[in-house]
Amino acid sequence: MLPLPSRNGVLAFVGLVVMLVIGLALESSAAIGLSGGGFVGLGAALAATLPAGRRLRKQRLEFAWWLDHGTGVAAGSVVPGTPFDVRCFLRHRGADDLHVATLEPLVPPEVRVEETPSFVVPARTRTELRLRLMAPAIGRVVLHGLAVRLRGPFGLFETPLYFPNPLVIKVLPRSAAGSEVGRVALPRGSAVERSGRTRVRRRGGGTELHELRDLVPGDPFKSIAWKASARRGRLLVREVEQEVQEVRWLVLDVSGTMRGGEPGRRKLDWTLEAAASEARRALEGGDRVGLVAFDTRVVAQVAPGEGRGHRIRLYDALLATTELVDEDLTDLSDDGLIERVARYVRQQDGLDYRRRRGAVDVPALVEHCARALGGDSSDAAKQTRDVRASTTAEQALRAFCRARGLRLPHHADPGERAKANALAAALHVAGGTSREPGVISVITDLDGVLDLEPVLASLRLARLHGNRVTFLLPDGRSFAPAPKTPEEQTLAAVYGRSEERRLRDARLQLGRLGAQIAIVNADEPPALALPRAERGRRAA
Repeated sequence: MLPLPSRNGVLAFVGLVVMLVIGLALESSAAIGLSGGGFVGLGAALAATLPAGRRLRKQRLEFAWWLDHGTGVAAGSVVPGTPFDVRCFLRHRGADDLHVATLEPLVPPEVRVEETPSFVVPARTRTELRLRLMAPAIGRVVLHGLAVRLRGPFGLFETPLYFPNPLVIKVLPRSAAGSEVGRVALPRGSAVERSGRTRVRRRGGGTELHELRDLVPGDPFKSIAWKASARRGRLLVREVEQEVQEVRWLVLDVSGTMRGGEPGRRKLDWTLEAAASEARRALEGGDRVGLVAFDTRVVAQVAPGEGRGHRIRLYDALLATTELVDEDLTDLSDDGLIERVARYVRQQDGLDYRRRRGAVDVPALVEHCARALGGDSSDAAKQTRDVRASTTAEQALRAFCRARGLRLPHHADPGERAKANALAAALHVAGGTSREPGVISVITDLDGVLDLEPVLASLRLARLHGNRVTFLLPDGRSFAPAPKTPEEQTLAAVYGRSEERRLRDARLQLGRLGAQIAIVNADEPPALALPRAERGRRAA
């Protein structure tokens, strides 16, 4: 690449132009001569800087980076809002020192990067340094490469270099950074017979006496406390509490209405943090946890399971909801997708698949993306299998976007009935297909759900199967940025009234069917929201 003028070079050029103008105006040969000499010096500095890039490529200047394990919660992962370090090294085999003016990793725009001061890479050495970054929200952060500017003679020009070396870092929920709680090995047996943290009241044999009460029709005779009945002179029944393992389902709304706002302050970010905290709390208590995420359809499903390995599967499913690339969930045409991928491949891999008239050689581009996804055809097929698209070529391009962290614009409007039907389908998966009762926790803003009837039908079925259902409804007013202009204040007031009416109607209609409703705001800690709702259910 051609050298670029540095700040000093720009100032020198402006100063020489001013000197030349003044010299011409005053007819001063000295000023004209000095400015001419300065321009010759600038040209000489540019000529001396030109071969730097070609010389460094011949000397094989090497670069590598990796996540510093001292700042991550696990191998290759960090948590939102906590700075983490990426360690880098530059191996220089040349005979001259390199003066690095700027060093900047190519990261998503929301990721904060601490500025690195200029430094010198001595000749024939390996120089190590650290980059400090911070991600605001759950997801995957892809560091595409490192952009470096090397200072030329006199610091007037800089040679830009780019090292394409993608580094993927998982940003896990904050609950992943908590201390590990040792779990007692569960005995063999059916799920309801295993010990968990959930206390269930039963009649007859158990582990802890709750109360003695009068016999009522339907009580089994084996639950009668004969000695206590003889003392009281009437039949009494022993009622006990026993800790059992429960099935807990997390039903999450990941649609476009949950994605608006600043990363880290979106309803989606709050939802994922709350779900991860509840999953960890339930798994460490001995319960089994399943997950269903929905957009305009069910987009992720994890069957109930237990143990530390299952928690990692849940975390992976939560991260996957932040990078949906399916055709029916994103707003990007086929031509726009091809153009975006072709531009990225040209800049990142140095391969231009454009023909003479500007058209993209799509088959060659798709073949390149398939090789980048794994090289082997079976590896590429595995990564593209769960991507929905109208053609196999588009499927491969969308899978490439997901692997390289190229974000596609999400559908903002879920449609007239699509979101209601998707929520109903998610509820049916969680509570309408199993005879074993459990606990279903739903987190959704219900924005875009104009007709609750499909949701109510699935809720009735879940309640008939004995499930306890809790809805957490994020109040969108607390997640929206503060209005600044009079127009924004008017829109915020209109939106606030609509939000208040939607939450009030949902509380009435869902509450009639026995669901527990809790309104949450952006400032409430996600880890405490579901436990608070459960305490409210027990108090009621």
